[in-house]
Amino acid sequence: MKWISTNNSVAGENFELWQDEQRVAAISFNTNNRFARFVSTLSRRLFFFEKKGLLSPKAIIKNEYGIKMGAVEEVKPGRGFVELNEKKYSFIYNENNSGQLMLFDEQMQHNLLSCSFNAIASSFSKTKSLLDSKFPSLLMALCWYALQPQKGPLQEVAAFN
Repeated sequence: MKWISTNNSVAGENFELWQDEQRVAAISFNTNNRFARFVSTLSRRLFFFEKKGLLSPKAIIKNEYGIKMGAVEEVKPGRGFVELNEKKYSFIYNENNSGQLMLFDEQMQHNLLSCSFNAIASSFSKTKSLLDSKFPSLLMALCWYALQPQKGPLQEVAAFN
């Protein structure tokens, strides 16, 4: 999988998630508010993002009803944890300047997914912490999408436009 930037304007930023040669999701951030519209082959969602904490900052994701769904915490540059639906995962980002993200189970025994951030990584390098960029929001949206139970053939949502 890979994230690409499709449009950056005064009103917001737009990104698409691609798997192989197919677009599977898109996310649009509103710069005036801390929310994003997420559209995928699975569903359409509205997510709210915020940053909390001074000593151990975290990026928080909430659903359309304001209920916390998860968080991203960076413990070292490029390494940290993702909490989603009461499960904890470890991530490694940009090891050897690859622009790749690898998501593991909490004990880091199994690689659950990989995603390229190469097309948008330059904006992350301008910040002191990944939490000061769109990275945690894109990571949470990626995890929410990729870790969903897949629907059966009779229940599939119409192809993403």
